[in-house]
Amino acid sequence: MPSIEQDLKVVADKVNAYLKDFLQNQSSDSKLYEAMNYGLFSGGKMIRSYLVHSSCKILNVQEKEYIPIAAAVECIHSYSLIHDDLPAMDNDDFRRGKKSNHIVFGEADAILAGDALQALAYEIIADDNNLSDESKIRAIKLLSNACGKNGMVLGQHLDIKSESKDISQMEIENIHSLKTGKLIECAVMLGQLENTSSNEKIFKSFGRNIGLAFQIIDDYLEATSSSKKLGKDINSDHKNKKSTFINVVGVDKSLERSEELAKSAIDEINDEKISNSEMLIELARYITKREK
Repeated sequence: MPSIEQDLKVVADKVNAYLKDFLQNQSSDSKLYEAMNYGLFSGGKMIRSYLVHSSCKILNVQEKEYIPIAAAVECIHSYSLIHDDLPAMDNDDFRRGKKSNHIVFGEADAILAGDALQALAYEIIADDNNLSDESKIRAIKLLSNACGKNGMVLGQHLDIKSESKDISQMEIENIHSLKTGKLIECAVMLGQLENTSSNEKIFKSFGRNIGLAFQIIDDYLEATSSSKKLGKDINSDHKNKKSTFINVVGVDKSLERSEELAKSAIDEINDEKISNSEMLIELARYITKREK
């Protein structure tokens, strides 16, 4: 039986192939396209794509129907990483073991590449002939809400405001849920576009819980791992005086909280006896056990 690492790679390869084909049909030799490709194909695990895939499997959605949606989510995630690394934001020089986009292409083109990738996400959804118009509208609404002023962007704003401040566990959970958790929650919900049952709220809660657990583990790894293993500067949060789960509640309580969130997510799915949910459950377990 394939491991979840193998499954992640299979889905990532399919999504990357779709994105390369989509971009090739609009090919350009411009530096902007180079910066977009550099940010988009940077070797991440593409967990958000896998969440779309796993969530769609519950409804027996065909591959050709979920791959474009997963690709759109990755465009949003890639744009957010490019912008996060900018000097005005987290000021990171490395991402996934490579120089950050703005180090390679300059700040202006990095900003524009991020902007272009965000727009590309909505273009992919609009061009998807496998989705009904109603599903396209719902997908765009879910994605824009997750990454905009009520989600990721708000979380980043609050994160910057919290620098050099003592904040509570409730405040750091809110920041992490918005900055990271909203897009992860959105990925789960995008797999449920055709869900007409009353259990939709279970998937929303599942996504919210594993989204927060994911960022807590990110904080833990940055505090305990190495730059070589993570492919980025592990001193970045300390250097920027960022608030993290680790410096708010400590290592032990952080790990306890991530396990609690993952267990809650799994229990909700199991209690509802949702069919074909094994992949979602396995990913929830993986999120708290990953090493990078």
